[in-house]
Amino acid sequence: FVFDCSEVFDVVLCFEERVFDVLVEDLNGRDSVKGEAVLVINMNVKDNHEEAAVGADDALHLCEMLQAVDDWEDCVEQVLENFETLSGRKPLYTICFY
Repeated sequence: FVFDCSEVFDVVLCFEERVFDVLVEDLNGRDSVKGEAVLVINMNVKDNHEEAAVGADDALHLCEMLQAVDDWEDCVEQVLENFETLSGRKPLYTICFY
């Protein structure tokens, strides 16, 4: 897995828990170069057209909810709780530094 640290990311969204685990392990195993926080979220989405369409809409809605707040670090739990209530999906998340 290659995570380019020349770019700055606030959020990384995964759609399979295995990918989430690999990403988090990779980020936690690196030395923090910039000290930037990144919110890593996993939303399990089954690999078929119907689920992918619903998952894409849910991902867009979650990103819009995160973008609407001033500082995601201060209210990430509230945003994700609201998202779970609206979508029925309970995302898994963690905060990493890179």
